[in-house]
Amino acid sequence: MRADGFVLAVDPGKKTGLSFWRVNKDGEPPVVTELAVPEFGDYVEHQAATYGELLSIVCESFTITVQTAKHTQAPWSLEGIGVCRHIAHKYGCSFDLQAPSSAKTFSSDKRLRDLGWWSPGHGHGNDASRHLLLFAAQRGWWSDRIAL
Repeated sequence: MRADGFVLAVDPGKKTGLSFWRVNKDGEPPVVTELAVPEFGDYVEHQAATYGELLSIVCESFTITVQTAKHTQAPWSLEGIGVCRHIAHKYGCSFDLQAPSSAKTFSSDKRLRDLGWWSPGHGHGNDASRHLLLFAAQRGWWSDRIAL
């Protein structure tokens, strides 16, 4: 069954990738952007408040490991996930986390290009689109034209 509404996918970090897609627009690519930490929360809230049909916010998960702690103490990814979780709760849409490896395995750069979902110069935005694509495919939100 096809949904009618929007999905926002987020690749959180110091530079956050965002991919916003209307589910029932067959073949139409998402709107992709990248924003710094202070701006991205406002963008997510604006999308949730403006588009009452927001179905879900999909976020790349982030786990602090011993290796992560050796490289950085930057809290941006975890804080970004928290912002998204809060906004999803506030606006009554679902919140889903996906492992980075799941999205990258499912959707290569070539797949994004073939679908017309590739956004040049937006590495984190393209990562958000991978999460969006995986989320949509898992729910069967595809027409024959863009079937996987």
